[in-house]
Amino acid sequence: MLKDAVKAGKLVIGAKSVSKAIKNDSVSAVFVSSNCPADVKKDVAYYGSVSKAEVVDFSGNAAQLGQFCGKPFKIAILGIEK
Repeated sequence: MLKDAVKAGKLVIGAKSVSKAIKNDSVSAVFVSSNCPADVKKDVAYYGSVSKAEVVDFSGNAAQLGQFCGKPFKIAILGIEK
């Protein structure tokens, strides 16, 4: 699912953008890196349960998630647009 979204370019990157997208019900899934701040994880888990967005814990850290997405920077959290 994540690999297909990366190829299609349907990503929402960053805590503020993903939180806003979850509240607007415009993301189907959210990937959270292993070293994402606890307060961000808590907010995303809550809003994800309310909006029925799937919240997935990415096994790697933010640097690995950024590398997986082909970005030259760390990504702590990202969403996949519907």
